[in-house]
Amino acid sequence: MLRRMAHRPSPKAQPVRYAVWNNKGGVGKTFLTFILASAYAEKNPEQTVVVLDLCPQANASEILLGGNGKGGTQLAKLLAKQPRQTIGGYFDQRITQPHRKTGTELSFLLDLPALNPAMPPNLRLVAGDPSLEVQTQAMNQIAGQSLPQDAWANVHRWGMDLIEAISTQIPSAVFFIDCNPSFSAYTEVALLAANRVIVPCTADGSSARAIDNVGQLLYGIGLPAQYQGVNFAAQASKHGLPLPSIHLVPLNRSTQYDKKASKAFSAMYEAIQHRVQNLRRQKPSSFSLPASESPFLDIPDAHSVSVVASHEGVPLSAVTPGVHDVHGVPAQVNPEPLTRYRDAVDRLVALL
Repeated sequence: MLRRMAHRPSPKAQPVRYAVWNNKGGVGKTFLTFILASAYAEKNPEQTVVVLDLCPQANASEILLGGNGKGGTQLAKLLAKQPRQTIGGYFDQRITQPHRKTGTELSFLLDLPALNPAMPPNLRLVAGDPSLEVQTQAMNQIAGQSLPQDAWANVHRWGMDLIEAISTQIPSAVFFIDCNPSFSAYTEVALLAANRVIVPCTADGSSARAIDNVGQLLYGIGLPAQYQGVNFAAQASKHGLPLPSIHLVPLNRSTQYDKKASKAFSAMYEAIQHRVQNLRRQKPSSFSLPASESPFLDIPDAHSVSVVASHEGVPLSAVTPGVHDVHGVPAQVNPEPLTRYRDAVDRLVALL
């Protein structure tokens, strides 16, 4: 039996901030961010749920803003504003004022249901921006300056500063951060803005190896000696910036038989679980759940459910069985996989 309230933050606690990240691409981070944030918002109407899109592809923003087509049009309007009403617009201001807050942080927070009425009324968004790829070069230059001495920390606090400003205005806020696979400056900012990480994996050898990459990149585990003092974890420690802990490792897109992952998928997931357990032995403090509770959860392949939800820009609860038009092509949503996927997402949300 899942203990739904065991890990729920109290109103006086620091806001819980989930980064959805894996150094491997193609594991379903963006769709999982969208589905988790919208489902969490529906199940917790007393809280404000904020999605921070820290991926330059901005796919989560397009889905949240209305889905394929409509969401892209909405995002283009935000990008055309002066300043851009996106995370990139906020970073523009921080690049010119890198070492202190701007006081304009809240102006980048979007009232999402006003732009997409299909979204829960308590869902908010800081939209993504393709300019993150260009901005990371300026961020690296500023962070690498010798003066002020805390230049690296100041740049890497930009996400924290944004969340702090939002949380001051909205104390009940819970955050979901969609991250890019690359370990660029904006990903470092995203991870330091989080206090928990959700690491989705798929059933392949690359996902197993990616767990080791998470250990190296995020926690500095297993790095060659010459990088021990200059890696991300060392820099964060030097500047007193806490690293987030791994909270859940969803085993995503599994092919299931009799409501369990098939034998082939189970074998691959065992390899992933072994790597995670090895990471936990090396750094027990890097996990937020107690050792007695498993961070793993099977998430079945969403099939056409994910295609329809993304295309229509609606939460999982609003996806209906039947035929849906996706760019002129019929997409069939069958009741059984829809129910199975909803049940899995409910189990995942219960662990947040």
